[in-house]
Amino acid sequence: MSAIDVALLGIIAAIVGGLILWFIFYAFSGQTKPPSNLTEQTLKRLVGSTGRATSDIAESTGTVLVNSEEFSAKTSKGVLPRGTQVRVTETDGLTLLVEKA
Repeated sequence: MSAIDVALLGIIAAIVGGLILWFIFYAFSGQTKPPSNLTEQTLKRLVGSTGRATSDIAESTGTVLVNSEEFSAKTSKGVLPRGTQVRVTETDGLTLLVEKA
């Protein structure tokens, strides 16, 4: 074996080792699902839409089903019971603000 062959094998081993380390890091980094494309801009498109409360909605927490997707929601109008028809009035970060429809 010449010096060139040894150097080439070293380079190949370094590349393969790096790929294995990257794969191990990625596999165990805690990412269990693909990243969400949910952003404040996509939620703002829901303002004016109607949906249904899938849990009781209070000033601090709740969930709604709007356009066949479930979102976090809250209201400033007391408590809206599960099953209530709601309308999205605005957004607060990634939470929908709703009122009774």
